Amino acid sequence: MKLDKDNWLSKNVRPVVLLFLVLMTIILIFVDGTFAKFNVADNWIGLLELVLITVIGAYFGGRSFEKLKDIDLKKDSKKEK
Repeated sequence: MKLDKDNWLSKNVRPVVLLFLVLMTIILIFVDGTFAKFNVADNWIGLLELVLITVIGAYFGGRSFEKLKDIDLKKDSKKEK
């Protein structure tokens, strides 16, 4: 089986992970707020915070870096012409 370099998953893995983590956080907040006996251990909350901060920061920071890099490459290619 030959793998295509531009398949759907390779293009969308970052947005899908970001969407999943944000939705799971919202669901956990809703469940925690509506059911009094639902209790999440502090170590899981800390882990979720760390993962969310890392993924959101990497997603938006990485996208910004990619766009700046593309702008620089376009400027360099115009200078060469």
